[in-house]
Amino acid sequence: MATSTQCWPWWHQEFAGIPQTPIRSGCGVGGDGNVSCDPDGMRADAEAQIAALGFPRSIDLNTYSLARTIQSEVGNGSVEEKVALGELTLNRAKREGTDANGILLYRSGNKFYGPIHGVGTGTSTAPYGRWASTSQDPTLQTLLIADLVASGQTNDFTGGADDQDGPEAWIHQGQNSLTGYVQNLARNGKYWVGPLPGIDHWRTFLQFTPGPLVFNKDELLQRGIEALSLPAERPSWPADMPSCAKPAKKALIWIVGILSTIGGAWYASHRVR
Repeated sequence: MATSTQCWPWWHQEFAGIPQTPIRSGCGVGGDGNVSCDPDGMRADAEAQIAALGFPRSIDLNTYSLARTIQSEVGNGSVEEKVALGELTLNRAKREGTDANGILLYRSGNKFYGPIHGVGTGTSTAPYGRWASTSQDPTLQTLLIADLVASGQTNDFTGGADDQDGPEAWIHQGQNSLTGYVQNLARNGKYWVGPLPGIDHWRTFLQFTPGPLVFNKDELLQRGIEALSLPAERPSWPADMPSCAKPAKKALIWIVGILSTIGGAWYASHRVR
């Protein structure tokens, strides 16, 4: 089901009100580019901290890793941008046949958090193979958002997104650069996901990889080019935009469907002829 742009996701209001209290690990990035503390020890400490703040719940290592990458990549973003980063990370991991830890923590035999790139090397190296940065400790809000995403309750808000970039970084290079970026994505089988409520596509340009049966790829390409047309216009949403209804649980939908089918069959067999 496509995400509506006429209402906030049901979780928007609840999570927008959660404070940005830092969940500190006490561990920083060392000279070797790693946060050289035991990840599971950091996870356990984070779990204890959020319980002390009044949000007791079990946080597994995948969820903690997801929270660290959300904070590191879009920590100053909206609730929706954080959800989007979480969903696309899990989608990317699934495409690679693994989980969040598989692409964020365990690649190349490395078992520490940290940045993508080597220390002092700019963007030229990724010595530990991390798919995204995990260098920053999460906030309370980010950790709870990661838990929400990991639970599946965000209901594919991003429509299958599996990557993102921040094209605002190269607005100064002009329209040809922005158009070429979108065209290059298309050559690699990727297209823009949007518009989505709460997502500034200049800061978080979400991408998905459609399957072979998607035949409107030229249309998708043009939509992406138009989204990154200069002068850059930031999206905005009405202050009084309502919240979408929370989707019914799949099990409930299945039960209702079965009962409707049974009821329809009974009626058909008993109606007056």
